Amino acid sequence: MNDTIDFQMVTENVASTLEPSLRVVEYISPSWNFIIVFMAILFMVLNKQLYNLPFRMMLSVLTQSSDSERMMREWNPIVSINGLTVFLSYIALLALIVQKIVVVYSGNTILYNNFGFYLDICTFIAAVCIIQYLIVSLYGWLFGIMSATTHQEVTHLSTMTILNIVMIVFGLIIIFYPTKFILIIAISIILIIMAIRIIKSFFEFQILSKMNLLNNFLYFCTLEIAPISVAITMVCRLVATDCVL
Repeated sequence: MNDTIDFQMVTENVASTLEPSLRVVEYISPSWNFIIVFMAILFMVLNKQLYNLPFRMMLSVLTQSSDSERMMREWNPIVSINGLTVFLSYIALLALIVQKIVVVYSGNTILYNNFGFYLDICTFIAAVCIIQYLIVSLYGWLFGIMSATTHQEVTHLSTMTILNIVMIVFGLIIIFYPTKFILIIAISIILIIMAIRIIKSFFEFQILSKMNLLNNFLYFCTLEIAPISVAITMVCRLVATDCVL
């Protein structure tokens, strides 16, 4: 009798400890994530090899205003192949990070971890950047301050080059480790660089345009701060309610 009881106790304990459990793997990055980051790296390497001097000047625009003035005199990156690749890489990488933020924070991997949603984000970012460019060009033409608006556009595009390097690094990390902590660090650094660019552009625009300070402040709030605020609000609502409105 005692042997039977002991045998039952051992087998029951073993069965409970060996009970199989499901292994849940979330946020697995699809193959197109790697292609996007790889293409951005390829564009950056080609720009460095084919346009070495302009590439280095674009990286130093935030710290040296003379490089921006030199580009405006000798070479305008806005109408060059170099500028186009920087712009496309910026859209692709920023959309990837935003897509990962929505996926990780909402947990809706089935709906949002797809290429169609990523293309929607790319379209939104591209539309905002193009509208900003058209408004800046129109503003400069109407008020006869093309030098100030061109300087603003060159600074914006040059900042995209810096942001591309930052987003490539974080993109490679996020593909393998899409955690909330890493995403918070990534988006914080991106927003800080954007804020530095906006503040620097505001004061330089004020000096070059010699226009009313209040008008320039409202101009930058409408053109720079409002789109970023709207985009952040849309992402937050999308994470919380699965709806941008």
